[in-house]
Amino acid sequence: MSYKYNPLTDTVDLMKSSQNLYDFFDSRDLFYCQEVLSRYYLSLKTKPFVILSGISGTGKTKIAQLFAEYICQTEEEKGKKKRIAFISVRPDWTDNRGLLGYYNVLDERYHTTRLLELLLDASGEPAKPFFVILDEMNLAKVEHYFSDFLSILESRTSNNPKGEAIPLHPLKKVHAVNGREIPKEIYVPANVFFSGTVNVDESTYMFSPKVLDRANVIEFNEVDLRAYAGESVSQQKNFSLLNGNALEKFFALSDISEFCSKSDYLDLNSDARQYVNDISDILKQYNLHFGYRVANELGRFVNLALQEVDKSCLDDAFDIQVLQKILPKMHGTRAKLEEPMQQVLGFCHGEDTSFSEDLVETASAKPETFRFPRSAHKIARMLKQLSVQGYAGFIE
Repeated sequence: MSYKYNPLTDTVDLMKSSQNLYDFFDSRDLFYCQEVLSRYYLSLKTKPFVILSGISGTGKTKIAQLFAEYICQTEEEKGKKKRIAFISVRPDWTDNRGLLGYYNVLDERYHTTRLLELLLDASGEPAKPFFVILDEMNLAKVEHYFSDFLSILESRTSNNPKGEAIPLHPLKKVHAVNGREIPKEIYVPANVFFSGTVNVDESTYMFSPKVLDRANVIEFNEVDLRAYAGESVSQQKNFSLLNGNALEKFFALSDISEFCSKSDYLDLNSDARQYVNDISDILKQYNLHFGYRVANELGRFVNLALQEVDKSCLDDAFDIQVLQKILPKMHGTRAKLEEPMQQVLGFCHGEDTSFSEDLVETASAKPETFRFPRSAHKIARMLKQLSVQGYAGFIE
């Protein structure tokens, strides 16, 4: 942010920069704390699939749309439209045709979709990021219409950067209704980033653990109307990118692999590795532990945060990953979850890893007293759900 003297009013005006992530969102008159924007940025850069959950009207869809506009702001309008696809999920989707289209034997043409067009364009421009926003992602069962994409995200490695292909049709040559030639199969390019929004009500489906395991889950349930009106400062902890200039850095992956791997976990410092081992040991007792993929992705996120936020932000970065990668898969009955969640809450406390009943109230009222306050606050909510309802889930 720069400053400019205004001689007419004898004041100094703040000059907002479109290069600055936070200034860009402020200029759109939308209310997001810097931590949420930072978490979204780092999550997408860690892995190109993020789930945004929470109550309606908190900005889940807008953050994905505006972030895509921020990254694509140097494009002309036509180019920007090619690189951003907004897709409303339909409740009748039972396979991938809603996303990828289909070949019609009657007119001998392939009927494309907005997503298929974007994937074809992204394949031809690998140096530019493309964005897909799946709105109301759980109106249909994600495993039915998005399973191909979930598999491909895991099949891509440094030795096989394209991953597995998705078959589109069995013919040698097929043209779409618009005249575009459609290949027999398609790969999901590494420069395509997916964000899905989620609302939970009687018309939606819950996510399975295998879906949540493949994404960072960011909640939008905190509503601070006083901070929204400018009457107070947001109580969320500060977790901001250095300089706030994410435009050039977002797609600059030259220093790291495009895909999370064992090296991301090995690059963690000894303190971070100890945190991972400690929480894994707790969860392992209850068969709720996570696999190597989560450890690798957690490592990538924490290492990126140490580079792009602050070298001393380890506790904050690890706390966010417990909240976004480990806790989302925890759902079930009181008999299944109460004891392991109590143990994890004790771990979040830090000074004494043993659980006591007053920890739940402290985590609810004064989470800032915990080593990992965000995770502690969420666990306290879930433990109260267990007590009242006998069942709890991360996504509310």
